Amino acid sequence: MNSFTSPSRRALLGLGLGGGLLLGSCHKQLDIAPEAHNSVADFYKTDSDFNQAVAGVYNDLLTIPGDSYWNLSELRSDDIVVTVGLNVQRDYADINGFSATSQTGQLETVWSDYYSTIYRANVVLGRLPAMSFARVPQFTAEARFLRALSYFDLVRYWGPVPLTTKEVSITEAKTLPRAPITDVYQVITDDLTYAIANLPDAYAATDKGRATKWAAKALLGKVYLTMAGYPLKQADKLALAQQQFADVIAQEGVSASVPAIAPSYKSMFQTVNDNKYWLFEIQYISGTGGLGSTAPSDMGFQYPSQWVTYQPFGPDAGVNPSLLGAGWPKLDTRKAATIDSGYVDTKTKFVSPRIQFTKFLEKGTTAPTGQRDYPNNYPVLRYEDVLLMQAEVLNEQAGAGTPVPPVALGYLNRIRTRAGVKPLASMTKENFKLALEQERRWEFAAEGQRWFDLVRTSRALPVMNQFIKDNGVRHPTPLDEHDLLFPIPLQEMQINPGFWQQNPGYN
Repeated sequence: MNSFTSPSRRALLGLGLGGGLLLGSCHKQLDIAPEAHNSVADFYKTDSDFNQAVAGVYNDLLTIPGDSYWNLSELRSDDIVVTVGLNVQRDYADINGFSATSQTGQLETVWSDYYSTIYRANVVLGRLPAMSFARVPQFTAEARFLRALSYFDLVRYWGPVPLTTKEVSITEAKTLPRAPITDVYQVITDDLTYAIANLPDAYAATDKGRATKWAAKALLGKVYLTMAGYPLKQADKLALAQQQFADVIAQEGVSASVPAIAPSYKSMFQTVNDNKYWLFEIQYISGTGGLGSTAPSDMGFQYPSQWVTYQPFGPDAGVNPSLLGAGWPKLDTRKAATIDSGYVDTKTKFVSPRIQFTKFLEKGTTAPTGQRDYPNNYPVLRYEDVLLMQAEVLNEQAGAGTPVPPVALGYLNRIRTRAGVKPLASMTKENFKLALEQERRWEFAAEGQRWFDLVRTSRALPVMNQFIKDNGVRHPTPLDEHDLLFPIPLQEMQINPGFWQQNPGYN
């Protein structure tokens, strides 16, 4: 996997042709033989050239689950609590305890990851208009889908961010202003609207893993739902989200890219079912030297020898007791598939009481060649997410004090039934909002959704202030609105001193 010569805004200036796209259900790596002495001038000419360039954009997603969804979303939420009394500086502890600053290195890492992807997408998009081969619209749509995904996460983490839809020079990169949130969302929705119109419904088996029309619709619906919530609170976007979700739901079992939900929750996270049940997932493969997943190592603290050969490198943290409690039924199959409450090492006889996330660890696997080399794909868009988001939309559109719409309740209960727990009875709109929040917490634990959910629904401050109180987190004052965004990384602020203003509440 290629990396750029330096991080931050300079990532907008790298070449970005690295790696092969991990595609397909059985043989997930698209092998593209490198050609000697390639240069920018002679490379971007053929369908094959652009296929490789688009592969490079996809490959830039490989770091996102660990760098972003785990460190900036899951660790920011109430799903995880860092060990009380940790007396050394750790980025994950600062993020979890709301004491992160502009110098927190993990923020720079994630910022650079996303702008690397955006740069690679812009390189491709700047050269495709001059081409005439058949896959020009598809490649354009794929690049715009991936750019939209990157900007969507950036705007949710940092609010106003530098916005560019073209390849820029060094001078231009240094003088890109932070665009208003509404402008960023306009680019996101424009990109996804184009992607929907130009992406295929499905791909051949050898191209599994590429973004489809239905993945773009699901993402656009999620974008509209987010725009209807905090901070924009544009209620008119609910109807737009509803239409996108309805289109995807109507394709269940019709399109090969919108399968019915998996009969077993645990089976979704097994390598044998990669590219079978999810709308869009990041592709991994073991044994290739850099194309494996780090998710099991990011999330675990210590594993017994019978689970895997290599020890994880996760944080000195644990699953928040409120996630384990909060009425999570013991018979809920998601619970055992998501966490483990201690173990006995069959070789050393060591007994561990640690509770840790093991959702992405296939116990007993021999595939990895190291801590960073797991084969399991990682979900970005799941069909269950579409069902629960549509339930949220339908409930929001109902009148205050009215019962939850039966269709919305049916979507939630379908998820519960698959998990082996009793369906919920009819309730008020207000109670359903809380029930849905809880259901999403169980369904998507360790998938990087929780923080985004709390912010979107304006629940982050009350929930996280309670989290601080319950877990003895060292935070001198109650959280306020500024804590809903991260500070702009210091490295970015120093590239052109005084050009940007820092997010309020940070130095």
